[in-house]
Amino acid sequence: MVFVTRANVKVIGDLLPKGATVAYVRADSMLSRFLGTLLMKGEHPEWWMRLMRKTLHLLSGKRNRLAFEYAGRHLTGIPAGPFDAVLDFEGYDNINTIIGGHISAPVHATWVHNEDVDLKDTYRCLARCYDRIFCVSNTVLDAFTRRYPHLAERARVLRNPVDANKVRRKAMLAVTPPPTRTSAAALRIVTVCRLVREKNLALSVRIAAALRERGLSFLWEVYGEGVSRDELQILIDGLGLNERFILRGEVRNPYPYMKQADVYVQTSRCEGFGLTVQEAKILGVPAVVTDIPAFREQIVDGQTGFIRAADAESFADVIIRLADHPEERQRITENLAALDWTDAQNESPLFELLGLR
Repeated sequence: MVFVTRANVKVIGDLLPKGATVAYVRADSMLSRFLGTLLMKGEHPEWWMRLMRKTLHLLSGKRNRLAFEYAGRHLTGIPAGPFDAVLDFEGYDNINTIIGGHISAPVHATWVHNEDVDLKDTYRCLARCYDRIFCVSNTVLDAFTRRYPHLAERARVLRNPVDANKVRRKAMLAVTPPPTRTSAAALRIVTVCRLVREKNLALSVRIAAALRERGLSFLWEVYGEGVSRDELQILIDGLGLNERFILRGEVRNPYPYMKQADVYVQTSRCEGFGLTVQEAKILGVPAVVTDIPAFREQIVDGQTGFIRAADAESFADVIIRLADHPEERQRITENLAALDWTDAQNESPLFELLGLR
């Protein structure tokens, strides 16, 4: 049996060997879930989260683990075992990393998902309890080993699996609402991501403004939700882009919308591994992305997509070229179709850890 801390069930299901029995831990209330995340993060981007963390520690007084204890009491789904492995897929920023590290099993593994690695509170648990630390890309591995050289021997690259056949099947399903119809002359641009600072969607809005100023007919749709939605909408309204750049919200199946796009755009400041960029590639959609290390691992500039500096005019140049030259988009699509999308070798670091290789 494999014990998994609260995680992306889909990804874990794709990573594990067929027939594995899995037990998950969850929080039984939103408050306990929030406190567990809040307490373990080394740094918080939002000022109010930093203030709340300090306040919790002050209120706890001598019982400086009071909030931690509350979060721990409200975890559910922990059976007696025995377990063959403990997998902390959610990673280093959660109370579950501590819980998982103290559950008895021959093998313990945790994940690092981002370049911006800060393990403050969980460093000792990682060093003492976890046999393997999986990084989702070479970019993340390099950042992790530079910051924590003493843990380098335990770190390996294990990319999140992408089931190409499943992505293509889901892209063929009917969805409500259906993909937006545009005039034959209008370029369809899609982005799928959380609306958070790291995704740098303010740059996407500025790119849209540059495209409009240069006379391109287009519709840009963004699928996803997040804490930056209101400020993005204010920016969109201020630039008069309401009918050109639309926040569609979160959808259960984004793939039909991605498949109908002429261009996929991702303007992230940082990524561990660009999952939606990979999915756009599977669907044969040319992607234009920011010049960051993770995307340089995923895109061959000019061959399987386009990598550009994080400024509006650089993005506008390549998007307009793709709009004016559909044969250029077709060339990228054909190059993507020729790629090998099997993930068999990707699983080997985990299978090796579990004693299956």
